[in-house]
Amino acid sequence: MKPFKYDQTDIHLRYRQSRQLPQKTMTLWLDTIARYVNQEGIKTIIDVGCGTGRFTKALADQFSAKVYGIDPSSKMLMIAKQNIISPMIEFINGSAENIPLGDDIADMLFLSQVYHHIQDKGKAVFEFKRVVKRRSFLCIRTSTTDILDCYLYLRFFPEAREIDLANLPSRKEIQEFFRNKGFELRCHTIVNQIFAENLNKYFEKISLRGFSDIEAITDEEFQQGLSRLKKYCQEQKTEEPIFEDIDLFIFQLT
Repeated sequence: MKPFKYDQTDIHLRYRQSRQLPQKTMTLWLDTIARYVNQEGIKTIIDVGCGTGRFTKALADQFSAKVYGIDPSSKMLMIAKQNIISPMIEFINGSAENIPLGDDIADMLFLSQVYHHIQDKGKAVFEFKRVVKRRSFLCIRTSTTDILDCYLYLRFFPEAREIDLANLPSRKEIQEFFRNKGFELRCHTIVNQIFAENLNKYFEKISLRGFSDIEAITDEEFQQGLSRLKKYCQEQKTEEPIFEDIDLFIFQLT
């Protein structure tokens, strides 16, 4: 898989707004995670691939925990630091394969839409096992090839869909990979989340081009897809929210 170079684009300027989740959706995610993770035992969390910190502050608040936000993109971390200031949160330049923290420091690792960006998954797992304590949790929030058809925008950007088919994991791949690396699957669930309050809001988010798959296609392909999506949104007579599915895997280190 060819890596997506976030710092070679200006996506950081659009990412936070385009990927922002309604509070109702954020609460749904935190409640779902807390259902399978012992909150009292979570004192330190590493948000791997934190981006602009979309989940970092929410995790700190939910678990009353120290959270390290790790990301290889200096531009994304710049936005995170500008918007999130808390004594419980520290943003650090790093990656899944190179986490600049000490051994046995974390009670939970959290990865949101990051797994498919990891270039050396074997090295990343070595780092995961180094920085977490025994019986710690690994939470992976990710799209998979199993649920691509639920994403409305991909109907109008076929080139982006091809990128996702080539780069995203399947559910089976994730489960088998981590089981073979010494992690026990505690939970797999599909979270049906509200991504946008209505079609107009949905179109606004997609038009910001804050997703790596539509950022990776050509400008011409993006504009053509955006025109098709706009036409569709204008033709629909509904104010219903737009839902999408995201897979959640919670593993525990044995």
